[in-house]
Amino acid sequence: MINIILCGGSGTRLWPLSRTQVPKQFIKLFHGKSLYQLTLSRNIQCCDSVISVVNNDQFSLIEEQSSEVNNISYLKEPIGRNTAPAIALACLGLNPDDIVLVTSSDQLIKNEKNYLDMVKKAKKFAENGFLVTFGLKPKYPETGFGYIETLDEENVLSFREKPNFETAKQYVESGRYFWNCGIFCFKAGVLLSELEKYSPDVYKGAKAAYANRMAQNNVESINMDDMLNIPSDSIDYAVMEKSTKIKVVCGDLGWSDVGSFDSLEKEFAKDENSNTDTECYVAINSNNNFIWSNKRVVTIDIDDLIVVDTEDALLIAKKGSSQKVKEAVEYLKEIEPQLIK
Repeated sequence: MINIILCGGSGTRLWPLSRTQVPKQFIKLFHGKSLYQLTLSRNIQCCDSVISVVNNDQFSLIEEQSSEVNNISYLKEPIGRNTAPAIALACLGLNPDDIVLVTSSDQLIKNEKNYLDMVKKAKKFAENGFLVTFGLKPKYPETGFGYIETLDEENVLSFREKPNFETAKQYVESGRYFWNCGIFCFKAGVLLSELEKYSPDVYKGAKAAYANRMAQNNVESINMDDMLNIPSDSIDYAVMEKSTKIKVVCGDLGWSDVGSFDSLEKEFAKDENSNTDTECYVAINSNNNFIWSNKRVVTIDIDDLIVVDTEDALLIAKKGSSQKVKEAVEYLKEIEPQLIK
């Protein structure tokens, strides 16, 4: 089995930690490891080789963080065109019967045993010609994720877009809906066949771009003009929502997309007052604060704050509002773009 890792994404909601040149998946957040490195170490337990689909600008960083993996190759994209072209380009270089496990580079999975069990189950479905999507048991009504509606433990009824809170609450209460986490398993040839059937423009564009690729050692590079000729589309829209060959594997992985500081802070130890438990932080009559800094930080009579201090920028936000960091990034792009890079 071959692991295709999609390394795109800017992680703007984790600014000022996450920047254009070093987005969240490459920041060493967890015991000196990045989310990308954790993805590699997790998947080499069940896969024989890895294809990392990377942006040209981040290739050197990704290559450095991949140094501990031997059987790895890279597909360089000059510009992102969403997940369907990225997956198609990676699959075009494989044998039709090769089974691939598609994952993103920016997810945290704490229950690796459950994950590997789900991968084994997905692989069996893939061997029989199915396109398999992973559904995660929702812990709460989340409006930032898409959902998979299931008929039973292996069959999909529908894919649902990001809901409002009331709809998300109904989904969770029903027990039939699972978070769509963007992990897939299938034969390369089956995916390409279904893509040609349901999204022929994406298939044709990807096939033409791959035919014109530049290859050197374990690196394949796509030309900019060819990349721009591929329609931008997600694998869900292009194939998964249309195909009749879909199966789902469901479970609880201790999963997080680490999409905001509100989600990131849940992954760190807390003191008796629910503050982030770090050596640099002194909390006096302060509760439920997330502090990230290499400097000494002292709070007095402060509750429910997110404080992220870096060399050139300081973020202070109320807990529950960290999704709005993306708005701040858009503003800074106009007035001080160097802070985004």
